[in-house]
Amino acid sequence: MPEMPEVETIRRQLEKEVINKRIEETLIKDKRLIKEISCDVFKSKTEGVSFKKILRRGKVLILQVKERLFIIFHLRISGWITVSKSIDKFSRVIFKLSDDTSFQFCDRRALGEIRLIEDWRNLPIIKKMGPEFFDLKRKEFIKLFKDKKTKIKPLLMDQSFLAGIGNAYAQEAVFCAGVHPSRGADSLREDEFGKIYDCLASVLKEAIKEKGSSLDTYRQINGKKGGYKPFLKVYDRENEPCFKCGSPIKREVIGGRGTYFCPRCQK
Repeated sequence: MPEMPEVETIRRQLEKEVINKRIEETLIKDKRLIKEISCDVFKSKTEGVSFKKILRRGKVLILQVKERLFIIFHLRISGWITVSKSIDKFSRVIFKLSDDTSFQFCDRRALGEIRLIEDWRNLPIIKKMGPEFFDLKRKEFIKLFKDKKTKIKPLLMDQSFLAGIGNAYAQEAVFCAGVHPSRGADSLREDEFGKIYDCLASVLKEAIKEKGSSLDTYRQINGKKGGYKPFLKVYDRENEPCFKCGSPIKREVIGGRGTYFCPRCQK
């Protein structure tokens, strides 16, 4: 699933590419992606409007098309967005724009979600989200963990605790910090939380700089893959040597998700 760096990359690219462009026609090729509204109503309300602002909250893309009308995209596991004159074979919903390009929501498995809402802040998924990482100062981040006992890696992935962090970047952050992903939050010292904060900041900033990680179907809006995958230190590297100590990277299921770590460097 695309995480915050991937969705933020898409947001920034869309901001440059589609702002003030008009939707001339909305084509719905797969009605399963349109949630909580009929396809006819979705089509009628999106045709003729222009993109005013592109926002992101956690892993959710928010596109303002009127003062009180927002198109909400959740890419889920296998979705991506492209803006092109050619139509992708996995396009599920297509917005034909005024410059003869097509804004396309593509999804190989049709698991993504698209909504139309008057106020994006009223979405249940948004209301349940924790703070954005880059809105937190170091002390505020550390304070979040007070009275928490959950294992550190699943806790970082909990969207109600911290918005936008997923499986890959949580693993990379705790590896960088030298913290074992199965440690309970109540076992960590303040300086260890501080290391996790610094590592998350570094990993997320670098991932955004490299336009995200193409671990599955994610790609930039021009169809190119993100460039951060070669920089991943532990994710998907089972039995490969640790970049720090040379020990084989191990894999365990932690919190229901496959998790990679170095048994020597992470304590």
